[in-house]
Amino acid sequence: MVQLSKILVAGGTFSVALGIGFVMQNGDALADRMTAPEVETLVRAEAAPSPPRVPGHPLVNAGASLLSIIAPPSLATVSPDFMADLAIPTGMTAPDLPKPPVELAALETDEPVSDAPGLSVQADCAPALTGTAAAAAMVDLVLAAPCAPDAVVTIHHQGMMFSAVTDADGVVSLSVPALSAAAVFIADMGGEDGAVAVVTVPDIVMYDRAVLQWRGKTGLEIHAREFGAGYADEGHVWSGAARDPDAIADGAGGFVTRLGDTGGDAGLRAEVYTFPTGMGAASGEVDLTVEAEVLAETCGTDIAAQTIQVSPGSAPRALDLTMTLPDCDAVGEFLVLNNMLTDLTLAAR
Repeated sequence: MVQLSKILVAGGTFSVALGIGFVMQNGDALADRMTAPEVETLVRAEAAPSPPRVPGHPLVNAGASLLSIIAPPSLATVSPDFMADLAIPTGMTAPDLPKPPVELAALETDEPVSDAPGLSVQADCAPALTGTAAAAAMVDLVLAAPCAPDAVVTIHHQGMMFSAVTDADGVVSLSVPALSAAAVFIADMGGEDGAVAVVTVPDIVMYDRAVLQWRGKTGLEIHAREFGAGYADEGHVWSGAARDPDAIADGAGGFVTRLGDTGGDAGLRAEVYTFPTGMGAASGEVDLTVEAEVLAETCGTDIAAQTIQVSPGSAPRALDLTMTLPDCDAVGEFLVLNNMLTDLTLAAR
């Protein structure tokens, strides 16, 4: 048995708030504030010898003290910290440039000249976003932006946001978990450049999804422990043991999708845990937690995040978090936030 090391979290506090911030199929955004859950106070723990640590292992079970209510972001009015107001272009069409015969009087000829000097046709630079429904309520997205190679783009979907980078041809391909049956995806490239795709995903009703999203380097992770699994057991699903959609064909377990790539540390990132609830192949509890590793880059600083949960037959639920991490003598330790996600209770059919 692995002995758990413990840390003292002195002055480490959270503030949390409930709310909804989704773009629905009719374009409206909901921003309903709800009562924050009951929270635990921080508990002083005696220091113990630090044995070798299992990656992703919790080292402190931190509760939260409610400090303030934070207005959740929505896609209708997104915080300036995330992006500027999004303007979706109606499309850019290359001008139809005429090429009439040109008479050169000096040459005294009636021969037509096919191309006048300096006359050229502008390439079509309008980005295009296409989406295709895939297995496990996933959507395969392809953004083609021929005039934007190696460019950062922000993908929006029902309140979830993450960054991506186009390749040298201005193309980026992604596999994204859908959060609604009428799934609206927006690619924001800054300024007035953008594209939209709408994909029908009818099998979303078969899945529970839990989203954790943040900006920059935070040490945050989403962890699922399925049916009593301990850390590092087969049923412990996280980014270090993520599985994939093909691994859940029997309906007995879930998988984690990690999103967000900017080639740096300042972009938007997200993790999504998916469980095939509607298959009814398993019964029991799935414990869901958000965990934050204390990093040298983040110790003693404030971090922010948001969770979104989507369940069949239930309204989406969102929760915002701001948190002050422990001082740098706690680098390498983990905080476990039990009240950021709701555990799943499953019954076999």
